[in-house]
Amino acid sequence: VAATAYVAWISFQQAEQLQSLSADSKQYYQQTQKLQQSLRRSQNETELALTQQNQQREELLSAIDDANLIIDSQGRRLRSLTSTTTDDWRLAEVEYLLRLANQRILISKDSTTALNLLATADQILLTLADPRFFDIRKAIAEDRAALLLVGQQDLDGVFLRLSALTQQLDKLPLIVMPTFDTTAKVEIDNVDDSVLSSWQQSINAIGSATWQELKGLVVINQRDSDIKPLLPPDQQYYLRGNLQLMINQSQLALLDGRQAVYSDSLYRAERWLQDYFASDTDAIQSVIADIQQLQTIKVNIELPDIAGALLAVKQFFSEQRQIEKLKTKPDTELDTHIEDIKIDSELPSINKEAAL
Repeated sequence: VAATAYVAWISFQQAEQLQSLSADSKQYYQQTQKLQQSLRRSQNETELALTQQNQQREELLSAIDDANLIIDSQGRRLRSLTSTTTDDWRLAEVEYLLRLANQRILISKDSTTALNLLATADQILLTLADPRFFDIRKAIAEDRAALLLVGQQDLDGVFLRLSALTQQLDKLPLIVMPTFDTTAKVEIDNVDDSVLSSWQQSINAIGSATWQELKGLVVINQRDSDIKPLLPPDQQYYLRGNLQLMINQSQLALLDGRQAVYSDSLYRAERWLQDYFASDTDAIQSVIADIQQLQTIKVNIELPDIAGALLAVKQFFSEQRQIEKLKTKPDTELDTHIEDIKIDSELPSINKEAAL
């Protein structure tokens, strides 16, 4: 019985140990499964990171290659710019002179300056001695001939002459009322009253007889000519101001080419000088003569279009650019490739925005 009990107790102890070992083994197995899952997850993340790094590396290498292409293209363009010759700069100067000549005709109608600018541009082309500029020189010669047919008109000089007149207005003399000394002093000392009365009667008698004689000799006629008015001092300031306004108005009409307004303004100024100023003085006569000569100038002259030479230069530049494009056709294809690269690089960001 004791042996049986001992065996049973031993069996019970072994059964408990087996159950404990089984529970521990199951726990260890679960922990092992968790560790394996964590390892696989770490391995996947590592592989994904490596894949992303490789992709980024490829993108960086591709971007470096594209940047090298752009640098090579810009370098070729820079070398082409630095190869610009002195003739190119001189031709650009010719274009600038022709543009100035057109502006002088269109804005200020200064044919004299325009002719000088055209002559300077033609002289530059002559010194270059390049047969390619023959058409440009031909157009310049035609524009110069058209201007010479119209005649040279120095409107700037006319404008300056009118400005000089305005500066002289304050110095011109006006008509003034003559003054007479009507007072006289007669000192009679120690004269008897009876003698003074007899002397006055004799004077009156002589004066009366003289007046009767003069009545038959003097004839008074009415004047048909206008009497020059005399202005009070407070109106002389306004007269000079209005006269200056008329001359300034003629200057504006000169710049705008309005012949009627120009001539009418100067005519009024001339009439005011004759009516209100001392026209018998040398100063007024000189100013009136100057205004009369200015009235004969034509300010509404139709000047020709001289854009032919400028258009010829532009046409020459356009042809040169076409030739350069043909020479640099590989660079153009490279630029197209670069633009395609830029577009492709922008597509992922666009797709991301569309997805969002």
